[in-house]
Order: sequence, then C-alpha cells, then structure tokens
Amino acid sequence: MNEILILLIVLGIIGGISAFIVIRTRRIMPYVYCGARVSAWEAKLFSDTRLDELSESPNTERVLGALEDTDYRPYISDISREEGVDVEEVERALNYCLNDTYQELIEMTPEERRDIVEKIVERINVRNLQAILTGVEKEIPKEDRMKVLTPSPTLPEDKLEMLASAENLDRILEYLEESEYYDTLSETMEEGYAEWGVSALIWALDGFYYSNLWENIRTKKAQRSILEKMIGIELDAINIKLILRLKKEDVHPGTIAEFTVPSHLLSNEQIERMMTAEDVQSAAEVTSDTPYGPVVQGALQQFEETGSLFALEKALDEEILKMSREISLIQPFTIAPVINYLRLKETEVRNLRTIIRLKAEEVKPEDIRNALVRKWEIELRPR
Repeated sequence: MNEILILLIVLGIIGGISAFIVIRTRRIMPYVYCGARVSAWEAKLFSDTRLDELSESPNTERVLGALEDTDYRPYISDISREEGVDVEEVERALNYCLNDTYQELIEMTPEERRDIVEKIVERINVRNLQAILTGVEKEIPKEDRMKVLTPSPTLPEDKLEMLASAENLDRILEYLEESEYYDTLSETMEEGYAEWGVSALIWALDGFYYSNLWENIRTKKAQRSILEKMIGIELDAINIKLILRLKKEDVHPGTIAEFTVPSHLLSNEQIERMMTAEDVQSAAEVTSDTPYGPVVQGALQQFEETGSLFALEKALDEEILKMSREISLIQPFTIAPVINYLRLKETEVRNLRTIIRLKAEEVKPEDIRNALVRKWEIELRPR
C-alpha cells in the first residue's frame, strides 16, 4: 500500500512538473520568435563608431550616401542631392521609417502584450500634439507644421493633418473634444497657461500620458514586474529632467508637483526633496542614493560650467539605454527586448537627425559627436 502511495506521489510530481514545463513553454515560445527578430534588427543598428564616422563626413550628401547601404535606403533614395540636401525632407523620411518600425513591432509582439506596445507607441501622438501646440503658439504657417510631425500607426494621417491645420489653441481643443486629452488640456488652459504658456500644456500632456501608461501597466498580471522596470526607469528620468529644468527656472515646488509623473526607483520622499531643494545642484544631489546618482553627479560639472542641462540630460538618456539593455539581456523571453529595441531605434533616428541638421549648419565634427546619444557597451551588474 505504501509503495502504491509513493508511486502515486512521484507520478503526481512528475505530472505537475510536466504541466509546468508545457505551460511555461507555451508562454515563452511567442517571445522566442519575437526576440530572435528583434536581435536581428538590433545587429543592424549603427555602432557609436559608425555614427562618429558619419559625423566626420564632409557634407550632408555624403551622409545620405553612406545610408544607401542600410535599411534606410527605401526612405531616402528619392531625395535630391544635386543642389544641396533638404534637411526637412530627410527628417520626414526618417519619420516614415520610424512609423514603419512601430507598425512592425506592434504586429510581431505576442497578443497578450500587444496593447502595451501600442500604448507606448502612442507617445508619438503626444509628441505630435505638443509640436502642433507649439507651432500654433509660435504662429508657424500651417503648411510647415506637418513637416515636423511623425506619422503614427495609432492615429490616422487625416486626423493629424486636421490638428496641424488648426488656427488657434481653441480650435485644437475643439478638434480634441472627444479625445482622452481634452480634459487635461482644458484644465491647463484655465489654470497654468496664463503663467507658463504652451510649456504648461506640454508638461500636462506628458503627465497625463505617462500616468495613464503607468496605471495600465500596474493592472497587468503577466510580466508586470518587467514592464514596471522597463517603463519605470523612463518615468524616473522624465521626473529628474523636469524637476531640474524647472528648478533652474526657479519655479515654485507646488507648480513642479503638478507636472511630475509617477516614479519607480525614486521614492516620493526623494521627489519631494528634489522639488523643494534650493537650486539645481541641491536637487541633483538627492539622486545620489539612487541608480541614477553617479551619472547625474558626473554630468553636473558641465552644468555648473555652462549653465546648460543638455549634457546632464544626454547622460541620463544614455544611462536609461544602458539599464534598458541590461534588463532585456537578463529577461530575453519577455517583452523587454521589444521595448529596448524601440528605444534604440528611436535613439538612432534622433542621432541621424542631429548629424544631418548640424552637418548642414556646418558644425564642427567634434561638436556633432558630443551631441550624440551613446549606447555604449555594457557590463551586467547586480541591482
């Protein structure tokens, strides 16, 4: 009798293990295929060395020529180079490339997490709306507003064109009346716009979008911790940048608090200390006990020398890329590699825009190199 009982227990354990393996395999197999495609795409991205070589090109024509042997060729092949390169035309071509990348990533993402990738991609809609608001505020001609916008797989182009054609901010609100952004923009128009102008609308949109994204992530069950890490580090970077910018402008802590987004590795107490700090240096010092501390402190000297936060913000962008890649390497059979590739591709396009525009302005190669966001090689380290 005891032997039969032991046999049944052993069979039960074996059955449980087998069931676990089957369930686990079914869950990760879609991510194996997805991860393999992303890895192949990532291998084609420009290295920092290659970007430096493009920075050394004598002119924009040579830069475009160097892109002919890459995946950018279909987007730039029709751009004329006979009488100089139209920088805005190149930027539009790069925007269309990004749009196709977004669409491919959405389609290849396993169905259970496709909604999150779509939600992440929706920040392009927010950036476009911010650009339109800025264009209307600065009275940029309607025909020029579309030139700086990025096509989006989650927003029809005719809708984007309608928003870009708005005569004033009130008309934009009218067009957005049925959208999720309407209440946020309406409230900000009544409260913060008079003091801070279009900047208040831009901050409010970021706050609304990232708060919604974070709430969406917190409701997930599968891969919730991975999503919190991948998106959380971006939210922390946004808060650090925002607080330091507004601290530089001597904005009241209460006003800063209205525009911060949810945080992840930064505690609420640290956020409060940053907002109430006396100056930028004191606010930056609060991050010393966080994973962002070393890079923030390392770039702080350049702010003290130049009064510009550009180097500090760029260093923070590079740290987020590094942290993002670490997570994707540790968790290869999850959504992490998709989000990581999305960041890398956006950074590459950003760098190409920088090279093209600064090269057209005849900026020295050394200064162009210093403006690029690096992805650097990483060493895995415990957190």
